[in-house]
Amino acid sequence: MAKEDIGYERILKAGETLFREGEEGNEMYLIKSGKVRIVKGMEDMEKLLAVLGDGAFFGEMAVLDREPRSASAIAETDTELIIVDRDAFLRSINENPFIKYIIGTLTERLRKTDDMLKYYSIPNEGIRLIYYLGDQIREGEEKEVDTGLSPEGKEIGDMTGLSIEKIKKYLRDLEKFDIVEQKDTIIIKSPKKLKKYEEYIALREEFQK
Repeated sequence: MAKEDIGYERILKAGETLFREGEEGNEMYLIKSGKVRIVKGMEDMEKLLAVLGDGAFFGEMAVLDREPRSASAIAETDTELIIVDRDAFLRSINENPFIKYIIGTLTERLRKTDDMLKYYSIPNEGIRLIYYLGDQIREGEEKEVDTGLSPEGKEIGDMTGLSIEKIKKYLRDLEKFDIVEQKDTIIIKSPKKLKKYEEYIALREEFQK
């Protein structure tokens, strides 16, 4: 594995995991030969997003915006990669402010699209809203949470694909069970209750099949 000016090569065996969803990302990748499977955890299942082949690159979002990996990458076949680390890549784009701006804007849009895909893939619309609200809670948070989201529902609808009418209906249901409160913003009164209600809806759906 010889270091070069901007990247180095690595061989993955078929089935080997390159990185997992949620991990910190310090590198981006170009597939020299082989195939890589990109998958995302959704509820209790794994959804295939893409199978990338020769010449494709991936992993750039985490390098650019320093957010955790939004999906996992697994070698579909024996694969040869060219790996570019964050510092080398950023040095290259920082030399041109316009390119830096364009790439930053594209990354932000890709992140939003990636998040939307996650919510759109949840068929139960009630759980979809709960899942979105749950993503506004910091890990380990147990007290009341101000989501900053308007009860009018436009922002929620843009991200989840739910109509304003359905959002308001589901919020009324959550309010009825003392899980949320609607003021200028949506307040989650109990993150624990929100999770339990999600489990209840999923269980009810299973019995209705």
